[in-house]
Amino acid sequence: MLIGGADVSGGMREGQRNHVALVVGKEDAINRIYNKIRVNPIHMSEISNQKRLQVYHNLDLSSNDVCGWCFHVNRQQIEYFFLNHDRLKKFRTSKLSIHKNFDSHWLDLFKKDLETFLTLFKRDLSEITVQTDADMRDTINHWRMKNTYKGKAHELADAISWFNQKNTKIQNCKVMDLRYEIKERMKESLLE
Repeated sequence: MLIGGADVSGGMREGQRNHVALVVGKEDAINRIYNKIRVNPIHMSEISNQKRLQVYHNLDLSSNDVCGWCFHVNRQQIEYFFLNHDRLKKFRTSKLSIHKNFDSHWLDLFKKDLETFLTLFKRDLSEITVQTDADMRDTINHWRMKNTYKGKAHELADAISWFNQKNTKIQNCKVMDLRYEIKERMKESLLE
């Protein structure tokens, strides 16, 4: 069975949804990676620096059965830009509509890479159950994936997004800065 985990990180200056991690893989491979870390639970903002180092040194995404992505998306700032823009095509474009538009463009920018990984297991997006918390629940629904509440894959995503926010590279994790592309695509679809 393939599972996923998604989580966000950010700071006061750049917004809470600036860095996002997604990890997808076979459940047994996710469990092996998690167990190798030997920190339980993994919630990076609540563990000691010593345990953070332990997570960093033992977080190994080199398995062919797992794929991880680190996204820099600047979500809050981009959505705020459009919510307050005077050239919106529809004067009363809702926050939800802007949120869905953002998610659509975001997925379009990495969908091919994700689907390439999923075809190795003869699966598509709708067959993936993603462990997440409230921060990513709507996005996962917009991407037509299944949602479940937290778990080991979510905790791995928490670590990946936290390190991404700190500009610390995780080996074998694909890093994608999508801020500019998402904003430009949204300008085309939302502005007059």
